[in-house]
Amino acid sequence: MNDLSFHLAPNAPWPWLALASLALLALGIWAYRFGVPPMPAFTRRLLSVLRVCVLVGLAWLLAQPVLERARAGRPARLIVLVDRSGSMDLPAGPGGSERRADLAERAVNDVRSAWRGRADVRVLGFAGGLIGDSATAGGRSATALGDALDALPAEAGAEGLDGVVVVSDGVVNAGADPVQAAQSLGVPVHAVFAGGAPRADRAVTEIEAPARARVGEPTPVRVHVTSSEPRGTPINVRLMDGSQELAHRTVASPGAGLEALAEFTVPPPHPGLAVWTAAVDSLHGQITAANDTREVALEVAPGKLGVLIVTAGLNWDLAFLRRALSGDSSLALDTRVHERDGWRAIERNRTGAAPVEADLRARSVVVLDGLSALEVSPAFDGALAEFVRRGGGLLILGGDPPGLLRQRSGRLGDELDIAGEPQPVPRLADPQPQPQGAELIAWDEDAARGEAAWRDAAPLADPAPVAAGRGDRVLLAAANSRLPLLFVRRIGRGQVLMLNGSGVWRWSLSGTDEIAPERGKRLWRTLARWLAEPVQGEPLRVRPERWVSASGEPVRLFATLQDSAFRPTGGARIEGDARSASGRRFPLAFTAGSTGSYAASLQGLAPGRYEVSVRALRGGREAGRATTEFAVDRWSLENARIEPDRATLAAVARATGGRIVEAGAARGWARGLQARALARVPTRSVRLWESPWVFAIAVAALSLEWTWRRRRGLP
Repeated sequence: MNDLSFHLAPNAPWPWLALASLALLALGIWAYRFGVPPMPAFTRRLLSVLRVCVLVGLAWLLAQPVLERARAGRPARLIVLVDRSGSMDLPAGPGGSERRADLAERAVNDVRSAWRGRADVRVLGFAGGLIGDSATAGGRSATALGDALDALPAEAGAEGLDGVVVVSDGVVNAGADPVQAAQSLGVPVHAVFAGGAPRADRAVTEIEAPARARVGEPTPVRVHVTSSEPRGTPINVRLMDGSQELAHRTVASPGAGLEALAEFTVPPPHPGLAVWTAAVDSLHGQITAANDTREVALEVAPGKLGVLIVTAGLNWDLAFLRRALSGDSSLALDTRVHERDGWRAIERNRTGAAPVEADLRARSVVVLDGLSALEVSPAFDGALAEFVRRGGGLLILGGDPPGLLRQRSGRLGDELDIAGEPQPVPRLADPQPQPQGAELIAWDEDAARGEAAWRDAAPLADPAPVAAGRGDRVLLAAANSRLPLLFVRRIGRGQVLMLNGSGVWRWSLSGTDEIAPERGKRLWRTLARWLAEPVQGEPLRVRPERWVSASGEPVRLFATLQDSAFRPTGGARIEGDARSASGRRFPLAFTAGSTGSYAASLQGLAPGRYEVSVRALRGGREAGRATTEFAVDRWSLENARIEPDRATLAAVARATGGRIVEAGAARGWARGLQARALARVPTRSVRLWESPWVFAIAVAALSLEWTWRRRRGLP
């Protein structure tokens, strides 16, 4: 079947041509209104029609008519792109059980039937991307129409693509912009909407919670809820740990298109990976219950962080430090002060012997103030050095002269290896934040206010002439100098934070900054928690990219391997598996990245919790073992937006010159659509006003009419 189209020049004077046509019609009729000589009526009418047609045709050639014939050489090549994502399993509308996928499949069959013989039609599916010819495929947890359209030109059989028809509910939640992707194809993109009418629904859209928490420490959790119910309708929101309810709240429906917020404060009851579920009560007749819940995972540390403070004597710096740390409910302080008659434990108000190795057990951070570990005792010096190597945090307050230089003796001094600075140092040093310490010493959520506060901070007194090492992380340096004032040095698994100077108590006092006391407390609490986090200690460590992943998303695991000197180790083979709660095992294949780093990925895991066990092999020998765990939520991106979206499909069609139609009307629409409107079909244009054949036909017709007329004896 060939589709023909005829059009005139845009500026054609068709009103005048219409008047001229009427005049020529009258002339043709008048030329044969005679009775003598007699002529048969049929011949008279035929000659009149012949003259009128030729004259009118010649007149309309002034409008520069063009004739286009579609499908010059081959049939149109069309691709029908069918949505196979998870949202297509939802009902097409209220009061019915038909799925959107069923509606789409029927529309596809109607379109193929209507265009049979007029176009070469190929059906492809898409979800998180283009998935080929199969009716079902993995990766249905997202809808990336833009990515699928971008991939069409490279798809086998898509060469010479003339048009695209998208059959979908219009929900797009991932990937590139579908409108831009459709425009880049350069062909009409039509849309068949298989969404149906909207239905009522409730959903948990997001959960906000910290990545880490501590047993017994109040932990904030914020749950975002949406509902299509009338504004003000009460909605119950529960926070669950398995089958145990941790807390519940009632929020009011915010109305369509808005979010309600349920805020919880929950102390984790157990250490380890806590997977909590936020849930709303299901709504009768809602689209789906899959979005009624969503999970969040927190790494819960056991109990409080133990902080041991060992000082040569009470002073203002220590007083302000203790005030800041004692106000943090996650920290447990034990302060030992050296006095004339021995050591006094301030919190217990007891006098006893010097701190020993046993006092370091169950401690996360040790503070040395104004003395070295060797001055406490040789045994404590060795125990503290080992404590840091195993991952403990150490904060050293330089104190009065000689400040940090007193830490150059003993076993800990050997580990610290503090180097002197030959150049003279100032009596007072203004602290200047360094870029590499920005997140640790940020005094305010507003960066500009934080920088202003540091500019106004009081100087440190009596800094020692020390130099930062090659691997040190300098947080504060003296203004206009390379002298470090607050810097971090790594020893084994642990980190040592050294304060070079005294007078930090002045940072919490300011005549111009009314929140200076809170800034000071925040600084020391942040640094104490950070010191409590050890660097990698075991040779092999494995962690998931996220503690909980959405359903259908790949789960990525990262492993790091180091030797006994804590240096990254490459060239190893990492193997292991992930085991579900039912005992099913999923092998892990790690690939090497940068030196000492390895990565693996798992696809298509069912919702639930998984335990991971891996080992490293290097040179035929085992180099380490590690375990971790993660969770997979049943929530997915397809649950984030479940209402059909006709507007997106309409925008795609409008931007490309295509058309949009409801799925139920697809057959009639496809049958009535001409090939040139259906696709970008190759055409052949003929300019009739330049064609010699047109003029030859006109001359031949006039010659025939004139010859016939003369043979009848007419002038």
